[in-house]
Amino acid sequence: MGVGSTVQNLSKEKRLQIVWDTGEIVDSESVLYRQSISVESAITEQEAYDAAYNLASLTDYSVVEIRLITTDSLGPID
Repeated sequence: MGVGSTVQNLSKEKRLQIVWDTGEIVDSESVLYRQSISVESAITEQEAYDAAYNLASLTDYSVVEIRLITTDSLGPID
């Protein structure tokens, strides 16, 4: 197998990544904290967005950025 072989999507994984502003300042820079959470592969963008803000309601941190990261594992590999 290799070049020209038919590719297969072996698995799809999604992670919700939230960047938090901790409210701390060090050397005139905001201290940010990045958190990644594995989520169901069927989660929609809206569900991920809502989940991030639901989590934010439980913290004293502010949301700076929300990412929904999809990783596809391709094969076969010889």
